[in-house]
Amino acid sequence: MKAFLILFLKPFYLSLGLSAFLLLSCEDKDSSEIVEGTPFSAQEYVDFETGNIPLIMSVPHGGDLRPNEIADRTCNDAVNVMDEFTIELAQAIMDEFSKTGLTPYLIINKIHRSKMDANRNREDATCGDTNAQAVWDLFHGQIQNNMNAVNTKFKKGLFIDLHGHGNPKQRIELGYLLYEDELALPDETLNSEELLEVSSIQNLANNNLTDLTHVDLLKGDSAFGSLLYQAGFPAVPSASDPVPLGPDNYFSGGYNTANYSSYKGGTIDGIQVECNRAGLRETAAQRQAFAVAFVNAAKIYLETHYFDEILGQN
Repeated sequence: MKAFLILFLKPFYLSLGLSAFLLLSCEDKDSSEIVEGTPFSAQEYVDFETGNIPLIMSVPHGGDLRPNEIADRTCNDAVNVMDEFTIELAQAIMDEFSKTGLTPYLIINKIHRSKMDANRNREDATCGDTNAQAVWDLFHGQIQNNMNAVNTKFKKGLFIDLHGHGNPKQRIELGYLLYEDELALPDETLNSEELLEVSSIQNLANNNLTDLTHVDLLKGDSAFGSLLYQAGFPAVPSASDPVPLGPDNYFSGGYNTANYSSYKGGTIDGIQVECNRAGLRETAAQRQAFAVAFVNAAKIYLETHYFDEILGQN
Protein backbone atom coordinates (compact mmCIF):
# COMPACT_ATOMS: atom_id res chain seq x y z
CA MET A 1 0.00 0.00 0.00
CA LYS A 2 2.84 2.43 0.82
CA ALA A 3 4.49 1.92 -2.56
CA PHE A 4 1.10 2.43 -4.28
CA LEU A 5 0.53 5.71 -2.44
CA ILE A 6 4.01 6.96 -3.31
CA LEU A 7 3.48 6.24 -7.00
CA PHE A 8 -0.04 7.72 -6.96
CA LEU A 9 0.94 10.93 -5.21
CA LYS A 10 4.32 11.57 -6.87
CA PRO A 11 3.02 13.44 -9.97
CA PHE A 12 0.93 15.67 -7.68
CA TYR A 13 3.94 16.58 -5.58
CA LEU A 14 6.09 17.18 -8.64
CA SER A 15 3.50 19.53 -10.12
CA LEU A 16 3.80 21.65 -6.99
CA GLY A 17 7.56 21.99 -7.51
CA LEU A 18 8.48 19.47 -4.76
CA SER A 19 8.60 22.31 -2.26
CA ALA A 20 8.76 19.87 0.62
CA PHE A 21 11.96 18.36 -0.78
CA LEU A 22 13.57 21.68 -1.61
CA LEU A 23 13.09 23.32 1.78
CA LEU A 24 16.62 22.65 2.96
CA SER A 25 18.41 22.04 -0.33
CA CYS A 26 20.34 25.29 -0.34
CA GLU A 27 22.89 27.02 1.82
CA ASP A 28 22.04 30.27 3.51
CA LYS A 29 23.88 33.32 2.33
CA ASP A 30 22.76 36.92 2.72
CA SER A 31 23.61 39.30 -0.09
CA SER A 32 23.41 43.05 0.34
CA GLU A 33 23.88 43.72 -3.36
CA ILE A 34 21.12 45.92 -4.77
CA VAL A 35 20.73 46.41 -8.49
CA GLU A 36 19.35 49.77 -9.60
CA GLY A 37 18.14 50.73 -13.02
CA THR A 38 15.11 51.31 -15.21
CA PRO A 39 13.50 50.12 -17.31
CA PHE A 40 13.61 46.58 -15.98
CA SER A 41 15.39 44.12 -18.28
CA ALA A 42 15.15 40.40 -17.62
CA GLN A 43 18.17 39.83 -19.88
CA GLU A 44 20.41 41.30 -17.17
CA TYR A 45 19.62 38.42 -14.87
CA VAL A 46 19.99 35.32 -17.05
CA ASP A 47 23.23 34.19 -18.70
CA PHE A 48 23.33 31.39 -21.21
CA GLU A 49 25.75 29.75 -23.62
CA THR A 50 25.02 27.66 -26.67
CA GLY A 51 26.59 24.22 -26.62
CA ASN A 52 27.85 21.71 -29.14
CA ILE A 53 27.23 18.47 -27.23
CA PRO A 54 24.03 16.79 -25.97
CA LEU A 55 24.45 18.06 -22.41
CA ILE A 56 22.38 20.89 -20.89
CA MET A 57 23.29 22.37 -17.51
CA SER A 58 21.21 24.86 -15.53
CA VAL A 59 22.07 26.74 -12.34
CA PRO A 60 18.85 27.98 -10.72
CA HIS A 61 19.88 29.03 -7.21
CA GLY A 62 23.39 30.52 -7.42
CA GLY A 63 22.44 34.13 -8.10
CA ASP A 64 22.87 36.97 -5.58
CA LEU A 65 21.35 39.97 -7.41
CA ARG A 66 18.42 41.66 -5.68
CA PRO A 67 16.79 44.23 -7.98
CA ASN A 68 14.53 46.75 -6.28
CA GLU A 69 12.09 46.32 -9.16
CA ILE A 70 11.16 42.86 -7.84
CA ALA A 71 9.39 42.39 -4.52
CA ASP A 72 10.72 39.87 -2.02
CA ARG A 73 9.00 36.49 -2.20
CA THR A 74 6.68 35.79 0.72
CA CYS A 75 4.06 33.46 -0.77
CA ASN A 76 3.61 29.75 -0.08
CA ASP A 77 6.30 29.50 2.61
CA ALA A 78 8.93 30.80 0.20
CA VAL A 79 12.47 29.46 0.65
CA ASN A 80 14.88 32.36 0.09
CA VAL A 81 18.38 30.98 0.60
CA MET A 82 20.89 30.58 -2.22
CA ASP A 83 23.23 27.80 -3.33
CA GLU A 84 26.60 29.34 -2.64
CA PHE A 85 29.38 29.01 -5.27
CA THR A 86 27.27 27.01 -7.74
CA ILE A 87 27.66 29.61 -10.50
CA GLU A 88 31.42 29.54 -9.96
CA LEU A 89 31.26 25.74 -10.00
CA ALA A 90 29.39 25.74 -13.31
CA GLN A 91 31.91 28.15 -14.78
CA ALA A 92 34.77 25.89 -13.70
CA ILE A 93 33.03 22.97 -15.41
CA MET A 94 32.57 25.00 -18.60
CA ASP A 95 36.24 26.01 -18.54
CA GLU A 96 37.31 22.40 -18.17
CA PHE A 97 35.03 21.31 -21.01
CA SER A 98 36.51 24.03 -23.21
CA LYS A 99 39.92 22.35 -23.00
CA THR A 100 38.43 19.40 -24.85
CA GLY A 101 36.71 21.48 -27.55
CA LEU A 102 33.32 20.49 -26.13
CA THR A 103 30.71 22.91 -24.81
CA PRO A 104 27.55 22.03 -22.88
CA TYR A 105 24.50 24.24 -23.13
CA LEU A 106 24.41 26.44 -20.03
CA ILE A 107 21.68 28.52 -18.39
CA ILE A 108 22.42 30.57 -15.25
CA ASN A 109 19.93 32.49 -13.12
CA LYS A 110 21.78 35.43 -11.53
CA ILE A 111 18.88 36.72 -9.45
CA HIS A 112 18.69 35.93 -5.73
CA ARG A 113 16.18 33.32 -4.63
CA SER A 114 14.49 35.88 -2.38
CA LYS A 115 13.31 37.55 -5.61
CA MET A 116 12.67 34.55 -7.89
CA ASP A 117 13.10 30.81 -7.45
CA ALA A 118 14.09 29.25 -10.77
CA ASN A 119 13.40 25.70 -9.56
CA ARG A 120 9.72 26.16 -8.77
CA ASN A 121 6.59 26.48 -10.83
CA ARG A 122 5.96 30.01 -12.13
CA GLU A 123 3.40 30.96 -9.50
CA ASP A 124 5.43 29.85 -6.49
CA ALA A 125 8.66 31.09 -8.06
CA THR A 126 7.49 34.68 -8.59
CA CYS A 127 4.61 35.25 -6.16
CA GLY A 128 2.87 37.13 -8.98
CA ASP A 129 5.55 39.79 -9.51
CA THR A 130 5.58 40.62 -13.23
CA ASN A 131 9.30 41.43 -13.35
CA ALA A 132 10.13 38.18 -11.61
CA GLN A 133 7.90 36.40 -14.10
CA ALA A 134 9.90 37.94 -16.95
CA VAL A 135 13.13 36.49 -15.52
CA TRP A 136 11.48 33.11 -14.89
CA ASP A 137 10.13 33.06 -18.44
CA LEU A 138 13.55 33.87 -19.90
CA PHE A 139 15.36 31.25 -17.81
CA HIS A 140 12.91 28.47 -18.55
CA GLY A 141 12.38 29.54 -22.13
CA GLN A 142 16.11 29.19 -22.73
CA ILE A 143 16.14 25.71 -21.20
CA GLN A 144 13.34 24.74 -23.57
CA ASN A 145 15.19 26.26 -26.53
CA ASN A 146 18.23 24.19 -25.62
CA MET A 147 16.13 21.06 -25.26
CA ASN A 148 14.79 21.65 -28.76
CA ALA A 149 18.31 22.21 -30.12
CA VAL A 150 19.63 18.99 -28.55
CA ASN A 151 16.64 17.04 -29.88
CA THR A 152 17.24 18.41 -33.36
CA LYS A 153 21.02 17.82 -33.44
CA PHE A 154 21.43 14.67 -31.38
CA LYS A 155 17.95 13.11 -30.93
CA LYS A 156 18.71 12.46 -27.24
CA GLY A 157 20.75 13.87 -24.38
CA LEU A 158 21.12 14.70 -20.70
CA PHE A 159 19.92 17.63 -18.58
CA ILE A 160 21.77 18.49 -15.33
CA ASP A 161 20.25 20.83 -12.75
CA LEU A 162 23.20 21.97 -10.60
CA HIS A 163 22.64 22.75 -6.91
CA GLY A 164 24.46 22.97 -3.60
CA HIS A 165 23.12 21.31 -0.46
CA GLY A 166 23.73 21.95 3.22
CA ASN A 167 23.07 18.46 4.54
CA PRO A 168 25.49 17.12 7.17
CA LYS A 169 26.80 14.27 5.00
CA GLN A 170 29.43 15.72 2.71
CA ARG A 171 28.69 13.83 -0.49
CA ILE A 172 26.99 14.54 -3.80
CA GLU A 173 23.30 13.72 -3.93
CA LEU A 174 21.90 12.74 -7.32
CA GLY A 175 18.17 13.14 -7.78
CA TYR A 176 16.28 10.94 -10.23
CA LEU A 177 12.80 11.81 -8.85
CA LEU A 178 12.97 8.65 -6.74
CA TYR A 179 12.65 8.97 -2.98
CA GLU A 180 15.03 7.22 -0.62
CA ASP A 181 12.53 4.47 0.22
CA GLU A 182 12.04 3.82 -3.49
CA LEU A 183 15.79 3.54 -4.06
CA ALA A 184 15.82 0.94 -1.27
CA LEU A 185 13.26 -1.28 -3.02
CA PRO A 186 14.35 -4.64 -4.47
CA ASP A 187 15.99 -4.53 -7.90
CA GLU A 188 13.01 -6.22 -9.48
CA THR A 189 10.72 -3.46 -8.24
CA LEU A 190 13.10 -0.66 -9.26
CA ASN A 191 13.20 -2.16 -12.74
CA SER A 192 9.41 -2.40 -12.94
CA GLU A 193 7.34 -0.26 -15.25
CA GLU A 194 5.71 1.42 -12.24
CA LEU A 195 9.03 2.80 -10.98
CA LEU A 196 10.34 3.60 -14.46
CA GLU A 197 7.32 5.81 -15.05
CA VAL A 198 8.39 8.11 -12.21
CA SER A 199 12.11 8.18 -13.01
CA SER A 200 13.89 11.09 -14.66
CA ILE A 201 16.06 8.66 -16.68
CA GLN A 202 13.29 6.39 -17.89
CA ASN A 203 14.17 6.93 -21.56
CA LEU A 204 17.78 5.91 -20.94
CA ALA A 205 16.66 2.85 -18.97
CA ASN A 206 14.56 1.78 -21.95
CA ASN A 207 17.17 2.63 -24.59
CA ASN A 208 20.89 2.54 -23.81
CA LEU A 209 23.85 1.20 -25.76
CA THR A 210 24.67 -1.73 -23.47
CA ASP A 211 21.15 -2.79 -22.43
CA LEU A 212 21.67 -1.89 -18.79
CA THR A 213 18.71 -1.94 -16.42
CA HIS A 214 17.28 0.96 -14.45
CA VAL A 215 19.05 -0.34 -11.34
CA ASP A 216 22.36 -0.53 -13.22
CA LEU A 217 22.00 3.10 -14.29
CA LEU A 218 21.18 4.20 -10.75
CA LYS A 219 23.67 2.15 -8.74
CA GLY A 220 25.85 0.14 -11.11
CA ASP A 221 29.53 0.63 -11.86
CA SER A 222 28.78 2.98 -14.78
CA ALA A 223 26.05 4.97 -13.00
CA PHE A 224 26.76 8.69 -12.86
CA GLY A 225 27.21 8.58 -9.08
CA SER A 226 29.65 5.69 -9.38
CA LEU A 227 31.73 7.55 -11.96
CA LEU A 228 31.97 10.55 -9.64
CA TYR A 229 32.78 8.29 -6.68
CA GLN A 230 35.57 6.62 -8.65
CA ALA A 231 37.01 10.09 -9.32
CA GLY A 232 37.20 10.84 -5.60
CA PHE A 233 33.84 12.55 -5.00
CA PRO A 234 31.46 10.39 -2.95
CA ALA A 235 27.93 10.33 -4.32
CA VAL A 236 24.57 8.72 -3.62
CA PRO A 237 23.12 6.68 -5.23
CA SER A 238 26.17 4.83 -6.52
CA ALA A 239 27.72 1.39 -6.35
CA SER A 240 29.58 2.39 -3.17
CA ASP A 241 26.63 4.23 -1.57
CA PRO A 242 23.48 2.83 -3.17
CA VAL A 243 20.72 4.13 -0.89
CA PRO A 244 20.40 7.31 1.21
CA LEU A 245 19.06 6.71 4.69
CA GLY A 246 15.81 8.23 5.89
CA PRO A 247 17.44 10.75 8.29
CA ASP A 248 19.88 11.96 5.59
CA ASN A 249 17.45 14.57 4.21
CA TYR A 250 18.19 13.37 0.67
CA PHE A 251 16.98 15.53 -2.24
CA SER A 252 15.32 13.48 -4.95
CA GLY A 253 14.85 16.23 -7.54
CA GLY A 254 12.69 19.28 -8.09
CA TYR A 255 10.64 21.18 -10.63
CA ASN A 256 13.37 21.46 -13.26
CA THR A 257 14.34 17.80 -13.17
CA ALA A 258 10.70 16.79 -13.43
CA ASN A 259 9.91 19.12 -16.32
CA TYR A 260 13.10 18.81 -18.39
CA SER A 261 13.65 15.09 -18.31
CA SER A 262 12.13 11.95 -19.75
CA TYR A 263 9.78 11.84 -16.75
CA LYS A 264 7.63 14.11 -18.92
CA GLY A 265 8.40 12.08 -22.05
CA GLY A 266 10.95 12.56 -24.80
CA THR A 267 14.53 11.40 -25.12
CA ILE A 268 16.39 13.82 -22.85
CA ASP A 269 17.01 12.45 -19.37
CA GLY A 270 17.59 14.54 -16.26
CA ILE A 271 19.56 14.43 -13.02
CA GLN A 272 19.51 16.94 -10.16
CA VAL A 273 23.11 17.21 -8.93
CA GLU A 274 23.28 18.47 -5.33
CA CYS A 275 26.89 19.27 -4.46
CA ASN A 276 28.18 19.26 -0.91
CA ARG A 277 30.14 22.26 0.32
CA ALA A 278 33.20 20.99 2.19
CA GLY A 279 35.92 19.73 -0.11
CA LEU A 280 34.00 20.51 -3.30
CA ARG A 281 32.83 24.11 -3.76
CA GLU A 282 34.33 26.27 -1.01
CA THR A 283 37.52 27.23 -2.85
CA ALA A 284 38.58 27.73 -6.45
CA ALA A 285 40.98 24.78 -6.15
CA GLN A 286 38.20 22.51 -4.93
CA ARG A 287 35.87 23.63 -7.70
CA GLN A 288 38.57 23.03 -10.30
CA ALA A 289 39.20 19.52 -8.99
CA PHE A 290 35.52 18.73 -9.13
CA ALA A 291 35.24 20.22 -12.62
CA VAL A 292 37.87 17.78 -13.86
CA ALA A 293 36.02 14.86 -12.27
CA PHE A 294 32.64 16.04 -13.53
CA VAL A 295 33.79 16.51 -17.13
CA ASN A 296 35.42 13.08 -17.22
CA ALA A 297 32.35 11.46 -15.66
CA ALA A 298 29.95 13.22 -18.02
CA LYS A 299 31.96 12.22 -21.10
CA ILE A 300 32.16 8.59 -19.98
CA TYR A 301 28.46 8.57 -19.10
CA LEU A 302 27.38 9.97 -22.46
CA GLU A 303 29.73 7.79 -24.47
CA THR A 304 28.88 4.63 -22.52
CA HIS A 305 25.12 4.97 -22.50
CA TYR A 306 24.08 7.38 -25.25
CA PHE A 307 26.67 7.64 -28.05
CA ASP A 308 29.72 5.77 -29.22
CA GLU A 309 31.56 9.08 -29.05
CA ILE A 310 30.70 12.73 -28.41
CA LEU A 311 31.36 15.01 -31.31
CA GLY A 312 30.91 18.76 -30.87
CA GLN A 313 28.66 20.37 -33.46
CA ASN A 314 28.78 24.12 -33.91
